[in-house]
Amino acid sequence: MKKLIVVALALVMVATPTWAAITVSCAQVPDTNQVEVTYAGPNEVRAFALNIAVSAGTIGSLDCVSTDYDTYPGSIVIIDGVVTNPGTCICDAGQYAGTELGIGTGSVTIEMGSLYVGEPNKPATSGVLCRFTVDTDCTVTITENAIRGGVVLKDPDVPSGVPTPVTTCAYVEPSGECFPDTFATYTDWLSMGQPNCWCGTAGDPQWPYQCDGDTDNDTQTYSNYRIYTNDFNAIIANWKKLASDSTINPCADIDHDAQTYSNYRVYTNDFNTVIGNWKKQDSTLGADCPRTQ
Repeated sequence: MKKLIVVALALVMVATPTWAAITVSCAQVPDTNQVEVTYAGPNEVRAFALNIAVSAGTIGSLDCVSTDYDTYPGSIVIIDGVVTNPGTCICDAGQYAGTELGIGTGSVTIEMGSLYVGEPNKPATSGVLCRFTVDTDCTVTITENAIRGGVVLKDPDVPSGVPTPVTTCAYVEPSGECFPDTFATYTDWLSMGQPNCWCGTAGDPQWPYQCDGDTDNDTQTYSNYRIYTNDFNAIIANWKKLASDSTINPCADIDHDAQTYSNYRVYTNDFNTVIGNWKKQDSTLGADCPRTQ
């Protein structure tokens, strides 16, 4: 059954004057085992050096996704003024004292910097720094890593901030359900027997085109049509069936909704989706089912 993810955020204020404040926050990505770290503020940041720790379990992987802060001072290689290797954002625990142990433990240190040429290419004033995985219920704590500089602003005349600010957020182990409980059609998914095909990219196996009319998770003919006769035939075979019908194929319920006062689960909306995507191939479809409702 669904779980509620309650996130309590304490914002990181790394500059004493409010006009110079940089905020670092963390939050669980809903219905996943990932936590996302973001930043925001009016002043340009040159680099972030942060310690991330979990109160229980381990950090299984960490991906620094920012394209603005995509060089890593802790391990960057520069030869004759040319960056030959940007390095990795995860710092080596043996490099400096005060560096956290790393992936596979309960804490990690990251270091992310920005190198750019020209004012139009400067970093955005807000964005996602990284995402990491957690394997059990815990509290995530993020602090500045002082020995590596913490949060370094571009303008040296702006105060760098108070010592070791902290942000925390709660992580709750996902329920294991593949269909988002935030969707209005979540109760329909339950009543239809929790079909995996509705779960799209979160399903096992993945079913990324079902909301486009793919009822069989397969392509047809040498042209690899994703939406074709098998899908059309599934719509016809399930035409006007109700959720209570034990013979219904829930994968033919393309729009995950009932129609008319009779509550037909497979009806004109589903038919029109299949026809609208007729003979389309993977390259022309989004591969992003289920879509936000």
